[in-house]
Amino acid sequence: QTQRNTEAIAVLTEQTQRNTEAIAQLAEQTQRNTEAIAQLAEQTQRNTEAIAQLAEQTQRNTEAIAVLTEQTQRNTEAIAQLAEQTQRNTDAIATLTVRLDALTERVETIAEQTQRNTEAIAQLAEQTQRNTEAIAQLAEQTQRNTEAIAVLTEQVQRLTEAVERHEAILTRHGELIEEDRKAIQSLRESMEQMRQHFTERIDALQEAMEQMRQHFTERIDALQESMEQMRRHFTRRIDDLAKQVGGLATTVGYTLENEAYKALPALLQRDYGLEVVGRLKRGYAVDPEGNEYEVNIFGEALLNGQPLTIIGESKAQLSKQAVDRFIRRKLRPLQRVYPHVFPIIITHMTTSRGVEEYARQQGIAVYYSYDF
Repeated sequence: QTQRNTEAIAVLTEQTQRNTEAIAQLAEQTQRNTEAIAQLAEQTQRNTEAIAQLAEQTQRNTEAIAVLTEQTQRNTEAIAQLAEQTQRNTDAIATLTVRLDALTERVETIAEQTQRNTEAIAQLAEQTQRNTEAIAQLAEQTQRNTEAIAVLTEQVQRLTEAVERHEAILTRHGELIEEDRKAIQSLRESMEQMRQHFTERIDALQEAMEQMRQHFTERIDALQESMEQMRRHFTRRIDDLAKQVGGLATTVGYTLENEAYKALPALLQRDYGLEVVGRLKRGYAVDPEGNEYEVNIFGEALLNGQPLTIIGESKAQLSKQAVDRFIRRKLRPLQRVYPHVFPIIITHMTTSRGVEEYARQQGIAVYYSYDF
């Protein structure tokens, strides 16, 4: 009986160990999701501790075996519940992906509005340029008026000199030309009035030009300030949207990787004959210069007895540029450390039809989230 109890304890201990490892993996996969998942992980930890206590009790008597069996059943059910919750989280992430697309459309809308504002600003700048040209034309017209006034002044000066000559002549004639002298005096008064009139007009024109210059200067300053405020506003809005999109992208990326860790060993065995050794995980690799590289999917495998290092990347939406960046930034540096590398990329979808074939031509295995 003791031997059978010992064997039963060993079987239950092994089952308990597998349950503990499964719970730990599920806890690791779901720890970045909702608070409900965190509570389930905490419950899983308590279950693990209870399992350890039951394992110790099993060593002391046969009746504890039944208790451990029942507890193991409950843990198995808890694992099933966690798996179900994980599926719900996956569905929620799909919903978040839709919201992410909506946010992307909003960013494009804001970018389009920014473009329209830029065009409006360009039109205002063009209008300002036309106003500047108009001011230059006014200044040129004022210059021509000033030159014309100078010509008139010169003509008046010549007339004045002529009048003075005639006045000298008329003075010699005495009383015969007294009436003509009075007429000349009247002419002088008229010329003085004309000179004062032109002086006042020139002063008024100069004042109007100064007011116009100040007006346009104030308008341009106000326009520049409005443009700066608009630029700061859109910069803040775009930064906020970038943070939100970045957070959603991180969540989608982690969930995609978590699903891949479970599904890839079987898929790689089926498609490439690879036998994954241990488990796949996130990790860091270091090159000979001491530079660290974050690797989304990292693990060891055997292909016909030859050891390989699995290095993978996750992308919510895969493009040819992303494939090139993965090769340039991860594969080439790490191939100096790991001589036999098996590259993988996992994604939800591609940006165009030829992306998957392009990646495979580079020797990279491609899997989609629906493969999991």
